[in-house]
Amino acid sequence: MRHDHAPANPSRRAALSLLGLGAVAAVAGCASAAPKAKSSATAAPVVGSDAQVTARGVFTGKSNHVTNGHARVVRTGGQWVIELEDDFFFDGAPDPKVALGRDGFDANAILSPLRTNSGRQAYALKSGLDIGQYNEVWIWCEKFSVPLGVAPLTLV
Repeated sequence: MRHDHAPANPSRRAALSLLGLGAVAAVAGCASAAPKAKSSATAAPVVGSDAQVTARGVFTGKSNHVTNGHARVVRTGGQWVIELEDDFFFDGAPDPKVALGRDGFDANAILSPLRTNSGRQAYALKSGLDIGQYNEVWIWCEKFSVPLGVAPLTLV
């Protein structure tokens, strides 16, 4: 992918690095569990009317799990947020986390436990994470270290 002309907008410039789709290898299945909602001790970020969507992707299930729907990268209220859209669905597993990756899962980019197995939800990037270094949103089973779903991101 060529990046000859970086736009002047810093949000757009950071989002350009989100391109670069790679194949993700499927790993052995995560032990199944009944779907259950997870909650986080931190409040979910609010995606306000000032939200600027910079990238979007569609989930594909991994390790024999059903994960589908859309994820998007949003700049809102001065922060980067990963938003799982209304159509998001995950069939459930122990210890699912929302994370980022670049052509593969990055254990240093786990954002939060998955709050619920379906519907719209938002996860703020942790301090020190550079959104420009990632091109995928992951649902990851931390307990068994296997992927549950991945959404490769493309610029919008």
